[in-house]
Amino acid sequence: MFEFWRDDFNWSWHLLRPIAASVFGGGEFNECYRTAERIKLGDKESWHTEWKRTADHVKSLGERAEAAGRVVTAKEHYLRSSNYYRWSEAFLDHEDPRRIPTYDDCVGCFQRAGRWFTPPLEQVEIPYEGTSLPAYFYPGRGRPGQRVPAVLYIAGADVLKEELYFMGGRALIDRGFALLTADLPGQGTSLRHRKLHTRYDYEVPVGAALDYLQSRPEVDPDRLGVIGRSFAGYYSCRALAFDHRPKALVVFGAFYKVREETLTRNPRHWQWLVGAKSLEEAREKYQKFTLEGVVGRVQCPMLIIHGERDHLVPVEHAHQTYAEATCPKELVIHKHDEAGAVHCQYDSFPETIPLIADWLGDRLGHRQG
Repeated sequence: MFEFWRDDFNWSWHLLRPIAASVFGGGEFNECYRTAERIKLGDKESWHTEWKRTADHVKSLGERAEAAGRVVTAKEHYLRSSNYYRWSEAFLDHEDPRRIPTYDDCVGCFQRAGRWFTPPLEQVEIPYEGTSLPAYFYPGRGRPGQRVPAVLYIAGADVLKEELYFMGGRALIDRGFALLTADLPGQGTSLRHRKLHTRYDYEVPVGAALDYLQSRPEVDPDRLGVIGRSFAGYYSCRALAFDHRPKALVVFGAFYKVREETLTRNPRHWQWLVGAKSLEEAREKYQKFTLEGVVGRVQCPMLIIHGERDHLVPVEHAHQTYAEATCPKELVIHKHDEAGAVHCQYDSFPETIPLIADWLGDRLGHRQG
């Protein structure tokens, strides 16, 4: 892994995330490198300030290009600025008054870019328990009247639906899949603006998302796949243990259960996700977030990808998930000294993302393009 800060693996890994997104238009190495040079290691205020400085600059490039009618250029700048605003927001406390405006800048830039997607980005609302969940639907590519397989890509504990585009979403779209990304409970707009906190029985919101996918005339309702990233390694396995409509599941970073070391690493964030007023209350709520006695109920083929150098979710989560799964299953473990060894394989996107897309294509009977 590229370690910009040799004395801090975690901060180096966080820097790797926008660098990895560059593969799909969510960053540019030199912009990221110059931003990192200005950041004071360990200073979260510096992290926010410098990423916002970069985001503001790149957004201004997009605005100038748009004003000149150069829409492809504008789209490219808006996509990068969206992800830079995302990283400017990342280390802010959820009660910091700057967090929501910075988040809104992230979403706004992505949606401005989406006007020039082909076809344009479709903003949708998924009906959910008397309210709705904001989502993006990408219809995929097929011949007129032809229904295509669809993938629901589920984010984890800190990723946004916008960011998923840079984490393999675009690769699926390029290969002709229909794609749905959503801010489910505990995520994005659902958490920040609608106060919808996460829940252990994630089959409920995932079921609502699958209902939406099956309602789309472009989608083959019998060829649905799911990707669950990081904390969504739990979400996705939990959901598909009780909802057997999907025909394939990729666990993109396993997460077997919420353990004490997870909560204490960033207690404020984990309290926020579940709507707890204290760490003690969060501990009690997260006791139900476990795949014990659950993952064995998943029926569709499952691919689990994990790295031995994962500093956030130990590789034991992957081994335990695999051991208890009874469905057709595959386990890919990247060794400590290999590309892909870090959390969610940010150091190997050019290899890992096509692997995921091609594996789904084989299980869903889909040829690329």
